[in-house]
Amino acid sequence: MGASPKKINTELAAVIGVMLEKLESGGSVAFSPKGVSMLPMLRASGDTVTLVKPPARLKKGMVALFVSGEGAESKFVLHRLVRIRGEELVFCGDNRLECDEPVKRDAVIGVLTEYESRGKRRSVRAPWYRLYSFWMRATVPSKRLAIGLQNGVYRIWKRLKRK
Repeated sequence: MGASPKKINTELAAVIGVMLEKLESGGSVAFSPKGVSMLPMLRASGDTVTLVKPPARLKKGMVALFVSGEGAESKFVLHRLVRIRGEELVFCGDNRLECDEPVKRDAVIGVLTEYESRGKRRSVRAPWYRLYSFWMRATVPSKRLAIGLQNGVYRIWKRLKRK
């Protein structure tokens, strides 16, 4: 058995060159995202995402790492693709009420293939994940209502689980 990869705590910008090389050569990269924009799917405390090189044709519902902004204002964002307008891609975090500014296809660095959350590894090919992804895309126009409904269902589920 090989040794597990060493975990390092660093900013994504410091290792992006190595990540790009790995993805271009057909490999995958894994890291722990920060922030709350992809709740409830991803949490900043210990969850891990695995990315691969983006396919030639991106599809709505894919979660991708992309560069938003330009120059000193640029930042790395991991959000779900919700709209394709010609050459422009519109992403939105699952826990965001508003979508990001459109980006070009070449701003996409990698796409999610699997993630580990709450100690469980999950594939984006799983039927329940596809349903969740559809829900996230379908509710973009009424995100406030959808997030409220999700939170209500989650609270009820937690109460039932305690009994």
